[in-house]
Amino acid sequence: MKRNIAIILTLGFWLLISIYLTGINIPFPSSLVIVMLGINTIFAFFSIFIQRLVVVLYESNVFEKPHSFSDYFYKYIAILTSGVNYYVQLVIRRLPFIFNKVMGVVFFVFLLFINFTMMYIYNYQ
Repeated sequence: MKRNIAIILTLGFWLLISIYLTGINIPFPSSLVIVMLGINTIFAFFSIFIQRLVVVLYESNVFEKPHSFSDYFYKYIAILTSGVNYYVQLVIRRLPFIFNKVMGVVFFVFLLFINFTMMYIYNYQ
């Protein structure tokens, strides 16, 4: 029961954040993707400097057995906000240190490019 309520509230919270972007001329269904990629971009930036901490944060929120309502809520928020970054960082962290950091920067710039491109599409006049 806690899990179902947490899923509903997480989706409601996610929808409210996405609906807020309609004020800057980004239509509703597309704003879901923009918010997800935007937050993943923030996590990708932090992963350049503290990669292990970002990975451990995701794993502690998602893979540990949730006991309370807030644990379920944080689990689904973590999946939505940093899921893409987590799986890319798992691949990147196997590389040697210099290549790891270079690929982290490339991934961050790639996410920035995608976000600005999507926002440009909807805000072009």
